[in-house]
Order: sequence, then structure tokens, then C-alpha cells
Amino acid sequence: SALNFTPAGDSIRFGLGAIKNVGANAVESILKARQEGGGSFHGLFEFCETVDAGAVNRRMIESFIKAGAMDSLAGNRAQLFAVLDPAMEAGQRAWRDRSSGQVGLFGDLFAAGEAEERPLPKVPDWTQKEKLTGEKETIGVYVTGHPLDEFRDKVRDLATHDSSTLEGLERGAQVALCGMIGGMQRRRNKEGKLWASFQLEDLLGQAECMCFATAFEQIQQDLVDDRPVLIRGMALPDENGPARISVKEVTPLDLVRINLPSLVSIRVNLNMSGAGRAGALSALFQRKPGEAEVRLRLEKPRDFSVVLDVSTRVRPDKEFVEEVEKICGPQAFEVLAS
Repeated sequence: SALNFTPAGDSIRFGLGAIKNVGANAVESILKARQEGGGSFHGLFEFCETVDAGAVNRRMIESFIKAGAMDSLAGNRAQLFAVLDPAMEAGQRAWRDRSSGQVGLFGDLFAAGEAEERPLPKVPDWTQKEKLTGEKETIGVYVTGHPLDEFRDKVRDLATHDSSTLEGLERGAQVALCGMIGGMQRRRNKEGKLWASFQLEDLLGQAECMCFATAFEQIQQDLVDDRPVLIRGMALPDENGPARISVKEVTPLDLVRINLPSLVSIRVNLNMSGAGRAGALSALFQRKPGEAEVRLRLEKPRDFSVVLDVSTRVRPDKEFVEEVEKICGPQAFEVLAS
């Protein structure tokens, strides 16, 4: 990457200058060292020994690692953090030697080769949660994933809306959204009681939320920044954009439990047109494995009806039901046992 955002084919490279704690002078030093070295850096020791030690400090390199800007170097983010001190010490020594004229052309070449071969400690990489936290902290967005990824099934089953579907709602419309709490601000009303406002970030954007005093007293313990939650509330329409949400309930997503049926029936009308329904259902069963038993009801109205128990078990969540009805028609799905 360069200092600013730059095009790269069909993509855009994130500007190094947009990373927290990183200034223009540091980026210029990195670009100069990269150009003089003939291409990309290969390891953290090489980076520290070739980039001006007076222009790049520890906090900047920590931000590079957290942002994922050094993922192309040898080692994972945890390993890079683990060798940061010795790498910076080696870089400072190399620059002192270079400044005093103790290292010549061939010395530089050997030093660079040695830097590439330094062994890295065998430490486990950061968890996905730790990586995402670092990315959000340093560049303001998630890059390698999203904290809601592990809750996608719950989001599909529980959310009635998302941040992109709040415009045009009637005042008082009931909504349920899943997302990450952020930008929490606590205030006091005229009576001196606490209330709060915050943004709920989901996979598509952000929703403005307000939790007034009465509800705030009940749920304030669950209003924590960077926590994935399910919120339920009412729409407060806004003429200038999507509705804001008056929050009534908050539940951490890791505590939400979804009770799915244990036995379901799928009615297949053999008189209906549509080739490939058997293959489509089989593919759906494979894609949604779970604990529920499936009973197929093959019907030819006024002729016969056959019931077959399927050996494959499935997860009959909201997405499963929607797919069944696309394949077999409305009201093809039925819960037989909870």
C-alpha cells in the first residue's frame, strides 16, 4: 500500500496513512526502503533493518500488525508481536552501523539475508476475535471477518430487520436486530435519570439506537461496547433517513438459545410442475445438517399419499423453511414435534 488509498486492478488498496498512529513521514520512509530494496519486504527483521529507525516507532509497527498490513511477512500476527522488540533492536543496530560507516555494501547484503532467516518463536496465532478487535482498533473496520460471522444462524432466525431495511417503517413498528454495540453514550434526562444512545453495527451498516430511562434501568448491564447482541424495540421514523430504534430489550447473542423442532414434515405435491425437486431437497439437507428428523409426505391429490422417513437429519431454521417453500411451494413445511 501507499500513503493514500490507491487502485489495484479491480480493487482498492487501503492507505497506510489511514492506520491509527501512522504518519506521512513514516509511510514515506517505508516506500523509500521498499523501492530501494527492489520490492516487497519478506520479514519483520528485514523491515526494521531497512526502514529508517528514526521514522518508524514501536507503536506504528504494532498498528501495522494489528491492521493486517504485515500479513504478507513471514509468521503470523502473534509471532510478529513476539519478535517485535528484538527486531527493532536489530534495526537500530543496523542503522547505527550504517550511520557510522561500519557496514559496507556487502555487509548490507549479508545483514539483509540474515534478517530473512531469523527463526520465529512457535506461538499460537491470535484468535479470530483478537484479530478483529485489532483491525477495528487501528483502521475502524473489520477486514478478515466480522464478529457476527459465528452467529449467522442466530441472526437469520432472530432478526426481523437489518440496518438496510429500516427506512419507511411506521412509528411504533416492532423490530428485532442483531449487531455489535458501538459508540455508547450515556446521558441524563431532565429528571436526572440515565439513558443512552449507541450505534448497532451489523453486516450491512449501522442503525441508530436509543435506550430511554425506563428501559435503561432494566438492561444497562448488557449495553457494552463491542458486544454482539439481539435488540428488540420500536421504530422511530426519521424524515431524513432510516428509522431510529427505541430499545426495549437487549440479549447477548452468545446467551440466546433457539429452540428448533425435533421432527418436521415436508409435503411434496407430485402434481406440481418443477423438475429437480428431489435433487434440490437433497442438496438442502446436506447444506443444513442438524438434529431434527424429516418426514416426507409424497402426495398426488385424489390418488395417493405416501409417508417416508428420511435418514438424514437437518437444522430446520428460518432459512431452511424458506428454502423448502421455494422448492415445494407455500405451506409445504410443517412442525410435527418440538
